[in-house]
Amino acid sequence: MTETATPTVTPRRTYVGLWAVGTALYVALLLAGQVLAGVAAFALFGVGALAYHRTRQRPMLDERDASVLETASANTVRLLGVGSAVVFPSTAALDALGYVTWPAWLTPVGLFLGAFWAVWVANVALTGR
Repeated sequence: MTETATPTVTPRRTYVGLWAVGTALYVALLLAGQVLAGVAAFALFGVGALAYHRTRQRPMLDERDASVLETASANTVRLLGVGSAVVFPSTAALDALGYVTWPAWLTPVGLFLGAFWAVWVANVALTGR
C-alpha cells in the first residue's frame, strides 16, 4: 500500500519563504549597521520571489489566501491609522508645550504615514465610484 505524502515544500511556502528570508536579512543587516547590504539582500530575495512567482504555470494563491491577505491588510491599515492618530498629534502637542523634543527620525515616518493615508483615501474614492 502506497502512502500519499504531502510535500513539505510547496510553491506557496517557497514564495513566502523568499520574502521572509529577505526581510529577516534586511532587518538583521540594518541592526548591524550594514544598510546597503540589507537593502541588497532584500532586493535580491524580493526579485527572486517575484521571478519564482512569474515562472509558475498555475496560480500560487487561492481564495483562502485572498481572504487572509484582505483581513491582514484591513488590520494593518486599522493599526497604522489608530497608531498614527494617537502618536503624531500627541508628540506634536508635547513638543509644542516643551515636554519633549520632536525626534529627527520621526519626521520621515510622519511623512510616510501621511503619504500612506493619501494613497488610501485616493483608493477609497476610486473604489467607491
